[in-house]
Amino acid sequence: MKTIPRLAHHLKAPLLLLLGLGIPCLLSGQPVPGRAEVRAIAGQATYSTAGDPGQPLKVGDILSGGATIKTGPESTVDLFLGNSAGVVRVAEKSTLTLDKLTLTDTGADTAVDVQLNVPDGQMFFNVNKLSQASRYEIKVPHGVAGIRGTKGSCRSDSSWILLDGTLIFVHAPPGGTPVPYVLKAPPPVYFTPKDGLRPAPEDLIRNVRAQIEKAGGGHKKQDPPGRVPPTVIPLSPGTR
Repeated sequence: MKTIPRLAHHLKAPLLLLLGLGIPCLLSGQPVPGRAEVRAIAGQATYSTAGDPGQPLKVGDILSGGATIKTGPESTVDLFLGNSAGVVRVAEKSTLTLDKLTLTDTGADTAVDVQLNVPDGQMFFNVNKLSQASRYEIKVPHGVAGIRGTKGSCRSDSSWILLDGTLIFVHAPPGGTPVPYVLKAPPPVYFTPKDGLRPAPEDLIRNVRAQIEKAGGGHKKQDPPGRVPPTVIPLSPGTR
């Protein structure tokens, strides 16, 4: 977790790139806490806050900034972050922290500030079109991404699949220099630290699309363990 604070000192130039491509990093007005609603759970999942050892997560729970979700084997959690921020699905054996989730009335519209952290595992996201004053970031142990209206998936090993929209990922390898990568789709693209940016394989595209469609179904249910196939995307050799 110490990697992300260190990035702030090294990412000044890449962050300027985010600004130049229309992904603002500042909000105006007075922010108020946002809400993350648990829409569906398959298998077993827990959540915790600062000083809380963790407790079972239930459909209908409302989470705010600072909450951490952990999923068990063959388990998923679907979160609704609001009409603009959309939905995310936490894959099996994964950890997701809501570092920040706020709303700001700018006078013209409502801006969102979403900062998610995936220290372990995988997450799928379906983000609606955001206002120019909004910010949506996803952190992984060795980088941070700024996104707009997008559909895709990320893993904690810094691999990304983008089906639609624009994503700017600043990869900060251990002991190396941060490097920004711009991902635009369609057509779907795939990024790994080993292979760089390339067209996304068809099997991975189908997997991500299926998981996003399930997460966006809007159903509220809690299934028993073992009913959901594993959702972790297989990596190409050498990317672990």
